[in-house]
Amino acid sequence: MRISWIMILLAIILAAPAVQAQNDPAPKLYRWTDKDGKEHYTDSLPAEAVDAARAELNKASGSTVSKVERAMTDDERAQKAREAEAAAAAAKIEADRLQNDRTLLSSYSSESELQKTYSDRLILVEESVKSAQVGINSQRGSLASLLAHATDRELAGQAVDARTLENLGDAHRQLGEQKIVLQRREAERNALQNELDDLLARYRELKANPPVEPGGSTP
Repeated sequence: MRISWIMILLAIILAAPAVQAQNDPAPKLYRWTDKDGKEHYTDSLPAEAVDAARAELNKASGSTVSKVERAMTDDERAQKAREAEAAAAAAKIEADRLQNDRTLLSSYSSESELQKTYSDRLILVEESVKSAQVGINSQRGSLASLLAHATDRELAGQAVDARTLENLGDAHRQLGEQKIVLQRREAERNALQNELDDLLARYRELKANPPVEPGGSTP
């Protein structure tokens, strides 16, 4: 039996709506709650519900297709941004700490090697402290000598000359400057010693409990 092309074409045309119905998404029903707490079911989403939390339902079966959380307020978005920024900062601190621990362990094979490295630097700083102290003592001697000279002239009933007064002012100023230098050198020495103490404590901790890499291995 021969089937004409007209019959085939007619069958295709009649079947097209059914195929289209299968391909088209199922009609949706929206379930949302207004600002007063009242629940609504609507075929379309009204403007007032665009930012509200809602569920999208299959209109035919009533089953939930998807859920949409409510839009965040400006304050909530700002808070979330701050939390993300804080989390990123904490992650960076942790990454830096792990990297510093790796560097510390790989740079020194023993405590004595670490101490020797800092010992050389501490010696140099200590020498600068001693040098500053020597300069202060010398300046104090010069100042004492000038003061004694000025006192002798006053006791002799003589006026202190302008040159002596000028030298006294210069000596006093230089003594103050050298004291500031000494304070700086002592601060450098103390900071370096504290750094060494902290590193030694951390080095001992790492030797006893090596850091764990993200993959679960130790360096």
